[in-house]
Order: sequence, then structure tokens, then C-alpha cells
Amino acid sequence: MVHISRVVSSLSIVVIAAGCTAAPKALSVSPGHDEPAIARRAEADAVAPLDQTLRRASASASETRVARTVASTHPLTQPSGHPLARPLTRTDLRDFAFRPIGPANMGGRVADLAFAPGNDATFYVGFATGGVFKTTNRGTSLSPIFDDQHTGSIGAIAVADAPESWPGWADDDAIEDRAEAGKGKIVWVGTGEGNNRNSSSWGHGVYRSTDGGGSFEHLGLEATHNIPQLAADPRDPDVCYVAALGPLWNESSDRGLYKTTDGGATWSNVLAIDNTTGCCDVVLDPDNPDTVYAAMYTRIRTAWSYTSGSEQGGIYKSTDGGATWTKLTNGLPNRTSRIGMSIHRSDPRILVAVVASDEGGWGTEPFDNFSRVGGVFRTEDGGETWERVSPLAPRAFYFSRIAIDPVDPDRVYLPGWTVYTSDDGGRTFANATNKKPHVDIHAFEINPDDTDHLLMGTDGGIYQSFDRGSTWQYIDSVAAGQFYNIGVDLSEPYRVAGGLQDNGTWMAPSRTMWNSGPDPFMGTGNVGVTNHDWRFISGGDGFGVAFELGHPEGEHDYFYSESQGGYLGRVDLTTGERRQLRPSPKEGEQAFRFNWNAPFFISPHDHTTLYLGGNHVFKLTQRGERWVKISPDLSTQVVEKITTVGSDAETHGTLVSLAESELAAGLLWAGTDDGRIHLTSTDGGSWTDVTPDTVAGRYISKIEPSRFDRDTVYVAIDGHRSGNYQPTVLMTEDAGATWTDITGDLPAAPAGGCVKVVREDRQNPNVLYCGTERGLFVTLDRGGHWMSLSGGPEGQVDHGPTLPPVPVDDIVQHPRTLDLVVGTHGRSIFILDDASFFGQCTPEVLDADLHAFETQPARPRLEFWYDGFYGDNFFTAPNPAAGAQITYFVKEDHYDGASIKIADSAGNTVLTLSGPGRAGLHRVAWDLQADPKTRIVDPAVGVEFVDPGAYTVKVTIGDDLESETSVEVLPLR
Repeated sequence: MVHISRVVSSLSIVVIAAGCTAAPKALSVSPGHDEPAIARRAEADAVAPLDQTLRRASASASETRVARTVASTHPLTQPSGHPLARPLTRTDLRDFAFRPIGPANMGGRVADLAFAPGNDATFYVGFATGGVFKTTNRGTSLSPIFDDQHTGSIGAIAVADAPESWPGWADDDAIEDRAEAGKGKIVWVGTGEGNNRNSSSWGHGVYRSTDGGGSFEHLGLEATHNIPQLAADPRDPDVCYVAALGPLWNESSDRGLYKTTDGGATWSNVLAIDNTTGCCDVVLDPDNPDTVYAAMYTRIRTAWSYTSGSEQGGIYKSTDGGATWTKLTNGLPNRTSRIGMSIHRSDPRILVAVVASDEGGWGTEPFDNFSRVGGVFRTEDGGETWERVSPLAPRAFYFSRIAIDPVDPDRVYLPGWTVYTSDDGGRTFANATNKKPHVDIHAFEINPDDTDHLLMGTDGGIYQSFDRGSTWQYIDSVAAGQFYNIGVDLSEPYRVAGGLQDNGTWMAPSRTMWNSGPDPFMGTGNVGVTNHDWRFISGGDGFGVAFELGHPEGEHDYFYSESQGGYLGRVDLTTGERRQLRPSPKEGEQAFRFNWNAPFFISPHDHTTLYLGGNHVFKLTQRGERWVKISPDLSTQVVEKITTVGSDAETHGTLVSLAESELAAGLLWAGTDDGRIHLTSTDGGSWTDVTPDTVAGRYISKIEPSRFDRDTVYVAIDGHRSGNYQPTVLMTEDAGATWTDITGDLPAAPAGGCVKVVREDRQNPNVLYCGTERGLFVTLDRGGHWMSLSGGPEGQVDHGPTLPPVPVDDIVQHPRTLDLVVGTHGRSIFILDDASFFGQCTPEVLDADLHAFETQPARPRLEFWYDGFYGDNFFTAPNPAAGAQITYFVKEDHYDGASIKIADSAGNTVLTLSGPGRAGLHRVAWDLQADPKTRIVDPAVGVEFVDPGAYTVKVTIGDDLESETSVEVLPLR
């Protein structure tokens, strides 16, 4: 029998008297619940040891009033009670860099594409959560151009010429040069994708570049959140229309069609309907841009549902630049959902639209491509009348794009699961991609100057065709993967694996054998991890991953991965044997519920035992061959929130975080998507609800038990699914009896936002890492101060190691190397090699004039030149520097550089290196070789490494500053 007890909160702070021994109070439960009564925890439980508290919670109770355990709003100070003497800054870390390792085999979701006018070699790519990239050579190489902004969530891009009369020209711009220089000069970017996924991010309004993407200015409209389309007036690049769909997760008046006539200095909402209806598309008549067509769309998402469609939506037309509007109804459905439009460039009276409608009901199953009333519509009289030419309208909330050939009015492209093409004006469609490119097409562009040239953006990246879609070229040089979860093993080099949105599970080594320096003969260099090093493991949407670390080396190589809805699987990477492990109820029992991103892990105490979270906690033994349900339903069990149909994206009332203490077997913590936190110290024998009021029903995105104290746990909370975009990190030091808010100065959006993951440093319990919707943060004092390690306006050149400003969904610190491995939802995986210095940054260290950090053991590494040739479209990620990484801290600037003397155990100097003397942290690599003057090259390996053993490292600056550390050199193998 499983028992649940609960901490119940009131509205006042009660001082708990020491020695109180009152028993918990028994409470009734909701009708029909087949679990034992839920008990309240008494006053004494707030201060009782964990085991005593849980024993009491599972006993029969007498009635006693309960005191509230309150989350403090004050950030923690250090255990010593004083703040850091000298805070660590980003500038201190300017010598350090995150190392991207890919993969680029698959890109992330592409939200929009745009050609530069008059230059088909230049185009822009907007990723849903990966920023903006630009190519000037038809995709041979692409570069990120938006990483110095607040967000990587992109919805739309519009590129316009700057005419000779444009007032934005500088006075010294020669008039005779403006015609050429003005081509594609203006780039508008609308942030926040408009594809309405449960994992969609939100943006930060509108940006504009007046130098072809070289730099951007933020122009407001932050509250619109999601901008799926832009339309720039070709006559005047200071005039732009913004299709603002508005927040996905809450009602808001910040939606509709916005217009600026002064380059974004001011905005007018020229078409507003209501607080749930926004604009999903806008097109201009190319001959008369004052004629505007806008598609309006009603939609709202909750954690358990997606609602769309209304009679307020539809296609609206203005002939006076948005001053007045007419709703177009002749031939169109009365009730519409998402709409996509395209206007024919040669004859603007012709438009095609894909219109979703639920009139008459949807199809015969949830993913039916055909609509009973909606479909593809066509007008040849500027929208006065419309003809329904096809019922095809694939998964409207996620796609709803359409494109008509600028020259041939009968050639129509309809992106969806694949790209459908029509040569009869949209009446019949054929599959244009022949199942070769990735599914789920969100962006599609036709080169206006060469209609054979097509661009296509999918859930798996960028494609282009030069023959109207008969064949497709995949651009696999951009690492824009959307990872949910990552994991590492203990190999050398260790392997990294992770699950990606719509791209399954992949695995690669953290580094390769290729030389980390330039080839002196060929000029190529630093070929580290490439696409060829990434290995596909399993399909679906990829989520949790875990390597089994305890089996004898070489005997088996067990790896676990998961796809959406709790579909957990095991594969032996040695033999290829696979096994599905998802628990299923017996016939006649209630169905189990599993979240889109269901949590699981291998027990740190038994490598053959796993735990998996659904609406119950499941314990899987014998590597998943046996399972048992060890908890009741731990959600709030609100019936109307758990009965959705579809892809598992809205399955609700489920566990989304699950963890076991490394210090106590069977001490489990569980968090749900509807805001409940439970724990058990008896491996599921009894459960205690320890949810503080401050959670307020929000999503418990991650629970991190401390490795230093069994009663200490950190909790990351993400409230955006209920319209709360503020960051929250909580900590308990008494097993949930009381909670402290350690959010501190962790910024809200746009710089930070909702918290997706929190991790404790492996060396220092005061050091925490936090992943948010906008990047990575670190605190050295348990939330007293958080420092950003991601990009944005404040994180540029000379300001430390910066990740792109994209969601960080998972963080792992490697247990041996102490590398910080970061899984982003938009730019794949990054590694900060040997991040042990964070854990060593104590107040004493940061107050020292000079300090040499402890150095990780180092093994000589044989490297080889890359076997082959490659071009600029070849994805490669750098390897880390070989050898020992010597890290030191300098408190203040010194004109003298640092001298780093390495000596063997006999005191003989092996090598002297030099390093910077300016303030901050610095790292110098020693390749484990002696001074070149004394080396005798070993012909067997081509180099001479120093002997294994301990070496002293002495760092000095000038005559007065000196600090010493050591490094252990391991044998070559």
C-alpha cells in the first residue's frame, strides 16, 4: 500500500517551536480516489530529520493544526554569511569559450526564409529557436548574424532595398553609388515563431538592420511574443507591416496587424480584433502596396489543450494602407483557423490561400490532411470572390503556408508534412519531395528572379532546389538542433548523446583524434567533431537519454533513449539488440499518462534499475525487463485537463521531473506539470507532498538533489504555460519542510526568462548552473548573484564565453573531466572544457592577488591530420587543446605577463610557458611535452611526451606574485 502525506500551506508565517511533537492531521481525498488518505504534516515535521518526518507522515494521524512552510524571497548568502569579496564577471572569463560539437546532420525547425532582392546568392534563414543566419554564396556557408540580440526565437524575415531617396542614407553616401549599395540593405526581423507548438518559444518584438544584417536595432513590440510574418513596402523600407499573432499561452491585447511608417520609431495597431485573435499572415499588392491582405487567427494554448478557430478570424483587405478594412467572405468559410496566403507577382488580382476551418467537423482522425469545409482557395479578382479548389489543408496549426509561382499562376506549392505541388492552380496536388527531405515544412520561398530556385525550411533544417523541386540539396552545415535532454558516459573521450525535437536521438564523441592545430602542409586545421562522428540511435521526437555506466567494459554497451509519450527503449550498442520498455496497464485498468517529455533515469545506486515518470512513478528492474508502479497518481488529477487527443503534446497531469539522491538509495523526488512536488525515502513505500505555495500550479521543470546533503534539493520552475514568464529557482535544506527562493537577480525575459534546468556543481555546493529560455547562467553563492554565460547585447566581444541567446534545456557536468556540457534547444550542444574553476571560485580565491587552480589529470594524446579534403560547406567543430589545461586567476591588471614554470618531481624545470597578466581568469595549455630544445622524438609515436607522474606548476607575475599548483600526467595508452 502506498501512502501520501502532504505539507499544507496557509497564508501566514508561523514560528515553529522546538520540541513540538504533534502528529499529522488526516484529510479526506477526492471521491473515487483509490489511494490512502493524504495526511498533513504537523509543525514538528518542519524541523524533524527526514526519516523521522517521513515515518510520521505515513502513520495514522491525530488532528493538529499545521504551520505553513514559507518560501523566503531573500537570496541566500554564503555559508560564511558574507557576499563574495570580488564578484566574478564575464570579462574575467574572456579567455574561455564554449566549444560547439554539433550535430548539423539535422537542423532545427526553420521558421522563415528570405531572398535578398536582386541577388539570389544571398538569402537569410530564421530558425524557430536558433537565430538568424545569412549566406552570400547560395548556402555554401552560412553565418549567424543575430547572436548579439536578446532572443534566438525567429518568426519572420523581410528584406528590402533602400532606394536612392531613402532618408536613412548618410550624408557622405555618394548618390551615384546608392542604387547598387541599397540592394537588400534593409532587413526586418520579427521574433517569436508562429508555429504554435507546445515547445514553441517567444520573441522580443521587431528588429531592423540597415546594413544588410551587419547590425540590428530593436524597435519594440516586445509584448507581441509571436510574429509569423512581415511585409515591407517595396517603395519605402521605413514602412513595414507586422503580423503579430500574440502570446500563445495567455490572452493579451498585444496582437493584430501593426504598421510603422517611420522605420519602427512608432507603431499603430491597424487591425485589432480581440485578446485571442492575432494576425498570422500579411501580403502586399506588389503593384500597389497600399493594398494589403491580412489573415486573422484565433488561438490559445494551455498545458492540456490547444483551441483555435473563430468567426472573428478570416481574410481582411485594405486598399488604403490599413486605414480601413473589409472582411472577405464570398466563397470563404464563416469560421476559420490558421490561414496562409500568397499573391501572384505578375497579376496581383490572383491570390491563393490555405484556410483551416472546423465547420462541419474536422477529418476522420486527428492528423487528417483534408478539411470538410476548409482547404485551398483561389481568387482572380482581388478577393471579391473565392473558389475552393482543393480540400487539402495539412495540420493547419503547425503549417498553413502556401506559395504561388511569381511567373506561372498555375504553379502552386503547399507545404505540410511534405511539399505538395500543383500545376492546375491548386486543384490537384502531387508530392514534390518524394519522401527524401525531412518532414514538416514551415518555410518555403521561390526565387523571384529564377523560379526554378526554391528554398525550403523544415523541422530538420534547410533545403534548396534548382529544378522546381524535382531534386533537393540539403544544407548540413548549421548546427541548429533542438535538444531536450542530454547525457554523457565515462569513455575516453567520453560520448555525448541527446534527444531532439522531431529528430530522434543521436550520439557522438566529445572530441576526435584529429589534430587540434593547423596542418602545416595543407593549411587546413582544427577538424574536430564532424557530422560523420554523429550516430543516429533512435527515432521519433527524442527526449531523455542515459548510458549504463556500471557494466564490465567491452561486455555490453547498454544505452537508453526515449521518444515522446514515455516510449522508453534500450539498445545494446555492441550487439544492436533493442527492447521497448514502456509500462502498460492490464486490460480493464485505467490508462497510464506520460508527458510529451517524460522523465527517466538510471539509479545511481544500481545500474540495472531505472525509474520512469508517468502519472505514476514506475520502477524498472533487470534493465527494464520487469516493472512495478511505486506511487499513486501524483498529479492534481483534474479530469477535464487529462482527456486530450493527439500527439501526446497536450497529455497533462503527469510527472515531468524525477530524481534520486546520490546519497541515499530510494530517496526519490518527483515533480509534475501541474505544480506538485513529492518525495519518498522508502523507494515508493510512502510519499509526501512538499509543494510550497509559491509554485502556484506551475511546471516543475527540473529537480536536482544535492550531492553534498541528502536533505538539500534545488527545483527549477517554468510558468510560461500558464502565462507566467518570470524565472523561479527554489531550494530546500530540510527535505521540503521549508523552501527558499534563490532566484535572486536571475533576469526575467528578455535577458533570462523561465527556468528549464538547474544543476549543482560537482565540487562546490554554492555553485549552481541554470538554463533558461534565453541561455545559461551561473551563481557562485547559491543565487546571491547570477552571471549570464550567453549572448545578447551585454555579452559580446571581450566579455567572456558566450552561448547564443537560445533556450538551454539541459546541463550536465562530466563526473571525471568536470566539463560543462550544455544542451540547447536551437543550436545543438556546446562544451566548456574543464569548468572545474567555477567550483574552485571561493571568496578566498577571488580575493587573492594571484591564484593557480587545481588542474585536472592529463593524458598524452596522439593526434592525426584529417584524412581527406573538404570545402566550406563541411561542418566541423574544434577539438579541445591537447594536454593539461593550466588555469589561474589575476585580481588586478598587471603589465607584466605571467610566467608558468613546470617542474618534475626532482625539481627540474621541464618547460616554461607564458600567459596574460591582465585581470581575470586565464588558461594556458601544456601539451605534455618538454622544452623543444631537450626533446628526443620517439620514432614509435612521432613525439616525446614527459614521463607519467606529478608535476609542479608555478605561476608568477613580476617579483611579488606567485601561486603554485600541480598536474598529474597519466600514461599514454
